[in-house]
Amino acid sequence: MKLKKILFLTPIILLLATAGLLWLISPIANGYTAKYLCSHTFTSKLDADIALERYVKPMHVLFRGVVPEIDTVSKEVTVKYFGFLMPRTAVWREGCGCTLLVDRTANDLRKQHEAAHINHASIAADTTNALWPLGNLVNRDSLHDTINWSAIDHILDKEMQGQSTTGAKRNTTLALVVAWKGQIIAERYAEGVDENTSLLGWSATKSVTGALTGVMVKDHGLDIHAPIGLPEWADDVRKDITVDHLLRMETGLDFDENYTPMAKATEMLYKCADMGAFAAARPPAAAPDQRWVYSSGSSNMLADVLYTRVSSSPEAMHHLAYDEFFNRLGITTAVFEHDESDAFVGSSYLYMSARDWLRVCKLYMDDGVWNGERILPEGWVQYSLTPTPNATDACYGAHIWLNAAQDPADRQMPGVPADAFMFKGFQSQWIVGIPSKDLMVARLGVTHGEERWSPEEVIVEVLGVLEVKRKVKNEK
Repeated sequence: MKLKKILFLTPIILLLATAGLLWLISPIANGYTAKYLCSHTFTSKLDADIALERYVKPMHVLFRGVVPEIDTVSKEVTVKYFGFLMPRTAVWREGCGCTLLVDRTANDLRKQHEAAHINHASIAADTTNALWPLGNLVNRDSLHDTINWSAIDHILDKEMQGQSTTGAKRNTTLALVVAWKGQIIAERYAEGVDENTSLLGWSATKSVTGALTGVMVKDHGLDIHAPIGLPEWADDVRKDITVDHLLRMETGLDFDENYTPMAKATEMLYKCADMGAFAAARPPAAAPDQRWVYSSGSSNMLADVLYTRVSSSPEAMHHLAYDEFFNRLGITTAVFEHDESDAFVGSSYLYMSARDWLRVCKLYMDDGVWNGERILPEGWVQYSLTPTPNATDACYGAHIWLNAAQDPADRQMPGVPADAFMFKGFQSQWIVGIPSKDLMVARLGVTHGEERWSPEEVIVEVLGVLEVKRKVKNEK
């Protein structure tokens, strides 16, 4: 009798457990899919079917149940699990990219956008006939160096051909660009992608949010060492949190940087109208400066601080990002996407071409000076590239990853010089600068599961070719 009861209850328990799991994961799966497909289709202007099959569904076995509807007229993407469960919608707006709806309707979001009159399309200088990075021309022969260019080409071709594009787990490089001595020497793109395609940097976005903070320091008098002073922090150790703590990931706030359905990072990105406010509401786990914990919440709080300090308007925030930063670097492909509060998603949602990502990298290679004009304040690059005291193995500065561990075995890229710095993001986005070698590499793409892509092999091989040239020159 007891056995019959167990046999009877077992399928019911399994059914309830499955229903509970779907209830937890479907809002996240639908939200991720709606946001990603919206941005992929309308911001990057790439094929939505490819994005769904290659980039979204391999995220998790349960993502295979998502069913999207793409409205190319309204530029909206709505996703329902199994075609009916927990619908989520993302809306594209000119100048703002895609925003995942949480509390507002699509019409409300559009009216808010129309009121802001956001326009950041114009760049004064005509850069058509200038070499990259000041313009858009690429001509490696202008370097006047005797280089084995076929060897360089072979390295990039091998990387593009060696990726996995079948099965449940996929590794796709969408853009791979190498620059040396301040000029692009090789670039490769996946089918449908070119030098003007805006591509997602995920957490590489954090480094640009850090750069915008530098602009605020130089041009708007922001004091990064003054307490931020949120009223809700007044009665505990959070009252001492500064912008410096946000930049160095040493706020002490309790925030778990993982992406399971119940994690705070996932809840912030896919369930919150104001991501910065969500992160700011986290309780303290330690006093500021006592521990280093990588946190997307810190970057979204930082974006909220910038938004508030430039008068809490989308027009002013766009002026800061585009007129005072992107346009001055000749960046034409940037789309910094918003949450519903109208602040940028400073942790994760910046789209730019690989060439434009490298332009930001070059700004840091050149101590914050662009074409003779200082963009970032004196000392900002040194500050950003100085290891945070509590960061493991000297791996992090101020919103920039470092390769600075004393023991090469402890570095993120053991075979790469210790002065390398990285703008790095989820799914193996890498923008790498190596000042001692005057080399930069950008890789944007998608990886899943246990697969990881590291630029180390490409960098070592490219440097091997360049060093052969240098050795021959010295011997002469």
